[in-house]
Amino acid sequence: MMILRERDFVEYLNNDPNIKSKVKAINSRLSKARLVERQFETSLDSIVADDNLMFQTLCRIKNEMNDTNGNISNAVRKYYLFLNGKEFPPLSQWRG
Repeated sequence: MMILRERDFVEYLNNDPNIKSKVKAINSRLSKARLVERQFETSLDSIVADDNLMFQTLCRIKNEMNDTNGNISNAVRKYYLFLNGKEFPPLSQWRG
C-alpha cells in the first residue's frame, strides 16, 4: 500500500516554511506515514477523510506504537492538514 498523494504531499512539505531540514524531515514523515499504513492495514487517505477514524487512529498510534515523542502521529497530522486544509485538534480537545 502506498500513500495515494505522495508526490503532492512531498511538494506540500517542501513548501512548509516550518520544516528546516527538508530532505531528512520529509523522508522521516513519509516513512512514518507508510509505517502507520502498514501497521493498521489501511490508507492514510481513508484515515484523514473521517474525523472519528482519525481520532481512533491517533489513539491507537499512541497506545500500540509507543509514540512517546509524537513523531508518528505528527506525520499523520501533517497529512490530515495537507488534505483537509485544517489541523486536527489535540486529542484532549476532541469532541467527536
